[in-house]
Amino acid sequence: MAVPEAFESVVDHFFRHEYGRVTSFLSHRFGTTHLEQIEDAVQEALYKAMKAWAYGGLPDSPTAWIVKTAQNNLMDQVRRQQNFEAKHADEWVRMNETVMEAEDLDEELTDDTLRMMFACCHPSIRQDYQVLLTLKILCGLNNREVARALLKKEDTIAKGYTRARQQLREGNIELTVPLGAGLGERLDQVLKVLYLLFNEGYTASEGSDLVRLDLCAEAIRLSELILERPLLRKPQVHGLMALMLFQVSRFPARQDEEGRLLTLEEQDRSLWDQRLIRQAHNHLQTASAFGQVNDYILQAAMAGVHATAPDFESTNWQALLGIYDAQLRLNPNPVIRLNRVVVVQKVHGSAAALRELDILSEIPTLQDYYLLYAIRAEAFKELGIGDAAREDLQTALKLTRNDRERAYLEEKLLTL
Repeated sequence: MAVPEAFESVVDHFFRHEYGRVTSFLSHRFGTTHLEQIEDAVQEALYKAMKAWAYGGLPDSPTAWIVKTAQNNLMDQVRRQQNFEAKHADEWVRMNETVMEAEDLDEELTDDTLRMMFACCHPSIRQDYQVLLTLKILCGLNNREVARALLKKEDTIAKGYTRARQQLREGNIELTVPLGAGLGERLDQVLKVLYLLFNEGYTASEGSDLVRLDLCAEAIRLSELILERPLLRKPQVHGLMALMLFQVSRFPARQDEEGRLLTLEEQDRSLWDQRLIRQAHNHLQTASAFGQVNDYILQAAMAGVHATAPDFESTNWQALLGIYDAQLRLNPNPVIRLNRVVVVQKVHGSAAALRELDILSEIPTLQDYYLLYAIRAEAFKELGIGDAAREDLQTALKLTRNDRERAYLEEKLLTL
């Protein structure tokens, strides 16, 4: 008997999106000390759904069905524990019944997902573990999918997640959205993890994929979840959303049919998603209306300059240079200085760009960064210094681990 397409779609939706909501919901009520049991209970509930719904059809409220089944599974696990006192089991039964009396289950699930998001991104947890917890709990990815996304071995992910879950459990971290003075710092930490998640999807650091759309989509979905709550509608959230939407709008044009990386100059701008660009502009305007400047807003403003140019030649490079200067005042980061050189070359010429690059090449953190050499090669090429350009491109090739970027650099090398 073939499984109906609608059934497959709903089950996939639960595995991807509802898994995190239900896990967060149960963790808020029964505590993160039982997170491993809760995850097992939710996974078992989803497996039961796969079997029951395939033959009996979908229930009126699939989410409530999953929650109730997962809670029953959890209760069965608790009762089987030999060292669990009867009075505690009775208390859990009472809590179980109370949970199901909630009138607005969907709103509770959303609130609990936000609480879990802040818990996963707690500053006491290692940052790489924060990313792991976010991908596993909130995005519902299994070890194999996380390993593929982060280009690590599956057993490395499994061991790392065990340690990450241990930090969450032993840290006695409450599932709560902080209020008052602590909100800004904690929200910034959450956004930092989402930004890292998006960037790993937008420019894959290794492998044959140029982008990983699933990671970008999850970062946007979780950011949208934050914006559902008025208390969390801060300028930095709108700024990050604007940046991500501007970047995603160009996805259809970033590669040709053979998978070759296309630069902004080469991209067919008619393929850019204008709906996403409009949404990005709206978020950027909302963020700017707060009268506060942050790194996400400035990065989004740069992306907006590119999005509004009808063609590459019409790009407002002077405006971009001004935004880069503002960003450096806020965050004097060597990578930002390096990216700024590309604009310096457009505004002031290749000789000026090389002078900047001579200074940047002395910074240790940039000396193993392939883009330093790729950008300098372009400046040498413009000045007709082919041998130096060729040498820098060869160095860049040795340093990059992304196959698509390697192919792009090899193509540039052939044109010299």
